[in-house]
Amino acid sequence: PHTLRELWFHTGTACNLACPFCLEGSGPADKRLELVKFDDVKPLIDEALELGVEQFSFTGGEPFLAKDLIKILDYASRFRPCLVLTNGTEPLQRRMKKLLPLRDSVHPISFRISIDFVDAERHDVDRGEGSFDKAVKGLQMLHQAGFPISVARHMEKDEDKNATDAAYRELFLRHGLPADMNIV
Repeated sequence: PHTLRELWFHTGTACNLACPFCLEGSGPADKRLELVKFDDVKPLIDEALELGVEQFSFTGGEPFLAKDLIKILDYASRFRPCLVLTNGTEPLQRRMKKLLPLRDSVHPISFRISIDFVDAERHDVDRGEGSFDKAVKGLQMLHQAGFPISVARHMEKDEDKNATDAAYRELFLRHGLPADMNIV
């Protein structure tokens, strides 16, 4: 009861997208929760390490809107693996050059990008026109850089999970991504 398996950081409620299904209700210029800062997070990371934390995870809003995220990941990955949930679009893509040195972190930093549906039009209905292609590009950039990647998708009632997963695997192969990528 005195150990901590995983610590999740909510990086803020600001997001570059305004998805109507967002559990958090995040969107552009949303400031209900301010974007995290390194000085606020470092003591929590240190305390979690004392409690035996095994992994740090980051979600939002869009985590890459937080200016200190790279610094936070650099620090946290010295001690434990990290997972970042992101939409993979412009905020991530603009920060790729600064993210690249973290490929060599002591512990891996992995990324889970949301691709709601294998069909771009269905994905873009709620996330905005062109967001599917941007998310795929984000996956490609991270994969080419050598970061571990996975995909989060929507699950429909009465879907054929095996057929849907197979369609995702075909999508991955078409875009030069690993067919065996984890789908959540």
